[in-house]
Amino acid sequence: MAKKRITLSKTVEKRVFQQAISHCVFCPEADVASLQVHHIDGDPSHNAIENLLLVCANCHTKITAGVLSEADVRLKKRQLEWSPAATGAAVSVSISNSRFRGDIAQTITKVTTPRTPRVRHPDGSLGADLERRGYVDYLIARYFEFRDADVHYGRRGGYSHAELHKTIQREFGCRTFFMPIEYFPRLVEFLQMRINRTIKGKHNAGGGIRNYHSYDEHVRDNGNTGTPKVPQHLNAE
Repeated sequence: MAKKRITLSKTVEKRVFQQAISHCVFCPEADVASLQVHHIDGDPSHNAIENLLLVCANCHTKITAGVLSEADVRLKKRQLEWSPAATGAAVSVSISNSRFRGDIAQTITKVTTPRTPRVRHPDGSLGADLERRGYVDYLIARYFEFRDADVHYGRRGGYSHAELHKTIQREFGCRTFFMPIEYFPRLVEFLQMRINRTIKGKHNAGGGIRNYHSYDEHVRDNGNTGTPKVPQHLNAE
């Protein structure tokens, strides 16, 4: 039975637009009439800020059609959470007499506020290398996607996104994106191992389905943009 859509509160609505700087997180679209709020887990009644992402109608259609995968969506959400100033100055938004119909925002007024300084990763670190950082982001998103899917395979109990980064820091002696670039092969092997050990990962392996694409495929398919795209054949159950 489909769950009933619950209207977003103005407070949550404001935070969604503020987090995305009032434009689609996948493209430059900022036309208010085109902006929509996507429920990451597909549940229209789940209106927690962690489950909401601002997209335009065109990109929303791509998500529904699978052109933009769940891994893409979850990665973009984490990027916004980790670095809210990544796309420019932070903003606050004022919403008056606004109601969502089909996830479309009606009236938004922008008010710019001072920019929050962005953390700069030192030269020679993983975070300073766009391509390698993008691939690590992709693997992390893939791991969280598989852990979410494990619930449907009978695994009980929740998990914390912070747990993975704490484990990485313990294993490698430094924070994920501050580690030396030389650690990249080991980190990739570690993340791929974590993905393969999930229930879904094992299920895919038994059916001859790949759990992730390679670093070379990542660079080739993403045109050095650092924005991971998941090949459709990797999304099969």
